[in-house]
Amino acid sequence: MLNRRSLRVKAMQTLFAYHQCTDANSNLGLEEIDEEFSPDLNSMDAPDHDKLKSDIEQAKKIYSSNLTGIALEDDTPVSIEAQNKANAVFELFNKRCRDDFDHLSKQMVNDAQALVDRFLEVISLLISWSDYSKVEADKKRKLTPERLFVGDYNFSKNKVVQFFKDSSKVQVALIKKDITWENDEDNVKNWFKEIIKKDELFAEYRRIAESTFDKDKELIDHLIKQIIFKNEQILPFFESKDIFWIEDKAIVRSLVTRSIRDLEHDSSPKEFDVPDFSNNWEEDKEFFEQIFKLTVEKSKEYSDMIANKTKNWDVERLAITDQIILKMAITEMLNFTSIPLKVTINEYIELSKNYSTPKSKQFVNGVLDVISNELQTEGRVKKSGRGLMDNK
Repeated sequence: MLNRRSLRVKAMQTLFAYHQCTDANSNLGLEEIDEEFSPDLNSMDAPDHDKLKSDIEQAKKIYSSNLTGIALEDDTPVSIEAQNKANAVFELFNKRCRDDFDHLSKQMVNDAQALVDRFLEVISLLISWSDYSKVEADKKRKLTPERLFVGDYNFSKNKVVQFFKDSSKVQVALIKKDITWENDEDNVKNWFKEIIKKDELFAEYRRIAESTFDKDKELIDHLIKQIIFKNEQILPFFESKDIFWIEDKAIVRSLVTRSIRDLEHDSSPKEFDVPDFSNNWEEDKEFFEQIFKLTVEKSKEYSDMIANKTKNWDVERLAITDQIILKMAITEMLNFTSIPLKVTINEYIELSKNYSTPKSKQFVNGVLDVISNELQTEGRVKKSGRGLMDNK
C-alpha cells in the first residue's frame, strides 16, 4: 500500500532532481553569456577584448542579481548589450525551469502510478515460471513416458498462480500495459533452473503427492519474500527498470503479498481486482502534487526562514537533501491544515535519518522544532479537524 511517507520520499526525490535542473539551467545561462561576448572569428575587424570582457562581467552580475533577487549597487556601470543579454538569458532560464517543473511533476505522478506495473510484473513472472515448469515437465514425460513421476509435483498446478492466470482483470491489465516476460525468456528459465529449483522449500514442495490451497499460498509467499525481492540475481532486473526501486520495492512487495494473503480457496478469479496502491488516490495525489508545487514556489522564502534559524550555518552549504527536507516540512506545516504538526515533524526527521547525512536527524529536528514554535506563536499554523492520519 502506497502511504504518505512513500509520497514524501518521491516528492523529495523529485525536488532533488528539480534542484539539479535549476543548477544546470543556471550554468547554461553563464555559458550563453560567454558565447554571446566571445570574439567573432569571422569578423574582419579586430575584437575589443576589454569591451567583451567588461560585457561578460556586467551581464553575469545582472544575471546573478536576477537569480538571487539581490539588487546591484546603484553605481554599477552597465552597457545596453550586457543588460539585454542578461535579461534574455534570465527569461530563458525561467522558461527552462518551468518546462522542467512541468515534466518532473508529471513524471513524479507517473512513477507513483507505475507501482501497479511493478505489481503486475511480479505476478507475470510467477505465471511465466508456472508455464515454463509445465513445458519442462511435459518434455520430461515425453522423453520417458513409461516412468511414473511420483513425488515430482509440478509448479504449474499451483492454485494461486492458476488463479491469476484465470483472472480476466489481471490478463486484461497485462495486455493493456504490455507487460510480458517474452523478451526476457532466458532470464525466466535461468532463474527457475538456478534459483527456484535449488530452493529448499521449493524442493520440498515438489516432493509432495498433492498440494492444498494453503500450501500453494505458502510457497508463493516464500517465492515473493525470500527470492523475488531478495535474490541478488533477480533484483538488478527490477532496479534497471525503476531508478527508485530501493524505495518502491517495499511498496510493491506489500501489494503482491496482500493480494495473495487475501485469496481464499473458494475465491473466484472473476471477483479479483488489480489492487489500488492507495486508499484514496485522488486525495493522496493532491497532497503529492501540492507538496512539490508549493515547495518550489516558496523555495526562496523558506530558505530565508531556515537561514534565520541557522545563523552559524551558510544555508547554501547545508546538505541539499537537508534543505529540501526542511522546506518540505515548512510547506506541510503551513499549507496542510489537517496534518498535525507532530506528524509532520516526525515524518521529516525520519526522512533525514534515512536519506541524508548521519548528523541530519538532530539538525533537522532542532531546526523544525524552532520553526514550528515560531510559526505557532505568529499564528501562521492553522490546523483543523481531527487530523489526517497517515495510512502507514
